[in-house]
Amino acid sequence: MSLKQPKKIDGRGMSIIEVMVSFSILIIVFVALTQTFPLALSMNKTSENSTKAAYLAQSKLEEINSLGYDNLPVGALEAKHRLSSDPLDYLYYFQRQAGVEYVDGDLATSLTNTGLKKITVTVFYTNSISKTEKNYNTVILISQW
Repeated sequence: MSLKQPKKIDGRGMSIIEVMVSFSILIIVFVALTQTFPLALSMNKTSENSTKAAYLAQSKLEEINSLGYDNLPVGALEAKHRLSSDPLDYLYYFQRQAGVEYVDGDLATSLTNTGLKKITVTVFYTNSISKTEKNYNTVILISQW
């Protein structure tokens, strides 16, 4: 009895099955990559909107804070409203509200002047991925002294 030697690969090329498997793998990888681009763009837009909201809130906060304690009325300074009426302006997609209230030493709301006011600015925008309204809230304390 003689044992058969395995056939040697002569390196002349790949079989049709190997070519089909290779193309199948490439197609799967390509489809997977193309599916990630829309998600990445949405995530980028959501991040961009969040950053814009932070800038818009900070800008309004600084504007209110510059009035000084004595010139700062308590109550709603700015009701929730769109920042632009022009749909072509990027500010059209942002809404903002601002308010001031007295707070005590424990930062609890107070009805009387305690020498400490809390300024709150909230900017609203739409999340690009979930299409839900998100908000960016910023708060600062200002003292009478």
